[in-house]
Amino acid sequence: MQTMTTVFPPPEEVMRRSRLDCETRQSTEASLLEIFGCSSPDLNHFLGDSSHLRFFEEHWQSLPEYDQFLYARACEALGHPHLPHELCWFHCTRVPASTAFGEGILPLGRVLPQLKEALLATLDDPGAKREVDQAFARQGGFGFHFGNKLKNSLHWGPYAIFVREVASYANALGQHDYLGMPEIIEDLCEDVQFASGLDLLTIFQERWTPAVVKFVAPAGASAECAVRVSLRYLQSCALEGRPGPGAVWCFDGKNTAVSPEQVLNVEFP
Repeated sequence: MQTMTTVFPPPEEVMRRSRLDCETRQSTEASLLEIFGCSSPDLNHFLGDSSHLRFFEEHWQSLPEYDQFLYARACEALGHPHLPHELCWFHCTRVPASTAFGEGILPLGRVLPQLKEALLATLDDPGAKREVDQAFARQGGFGFHFGNKLKNSLHWGPYAIFVREVASYANALGQHDYLGMPEIIEDLCEDVQFASGLDLLTIFQERWTPAVVKFVAPAGASAECAVRVSLRYLQSCALEGRPGPGAVWCFDGKNTAVSPEQVLNVEFP
């Protein structure tokens, strides 16, 4: 009979366990200092050195992707990294002010009844309520996107971004502005407008508030990628004063909920 032996990590490995948190530029720097075990001046000198980008632009045909190239240079300049075991993520949305996320973050398919109820409770006009009710009943039909979101679990998430500041530059970075309004509500409003001519989007924009849910998840095989994205994020901030495309990296829960125990805090910016 086979037996399983539990192997506990040595004390130094337990102490080395880390969490990569890109909530702010300062928290990202603190995480990278822990990961690389380097000094703040050395890290900032590396990130502010524009020669990395110039060299890549001159020799890109013989080099790997830029994030891999920069990561390799960081390892050479800053030391061997101890990759993080946990990553912080930021779920951006817009919700009624009383929302507490007590159940964590659920996939769209599991919250459709509650979503419909909240949308109807927001509206005063009986005609508008009727149009929303009918849109859910027919599962779209006038607008492709709404029906597709309701029927296809591929779009149920939950979703999140890795770098919190990306939410502030969503449009400039070619991303959907979830703090402005979740896609599912924009799609519903599109369906209603095609069906009846009613414009409900402005009502939800006025009465629902932005929210950012910060949660933690195991890094797993994505640990190195997370470090690469963090380096790109701080480098673009150092050289351009704001996040660049290299800071865009997203979480897809693939129809699995984020548990309440994973939630670290809820921000209403």
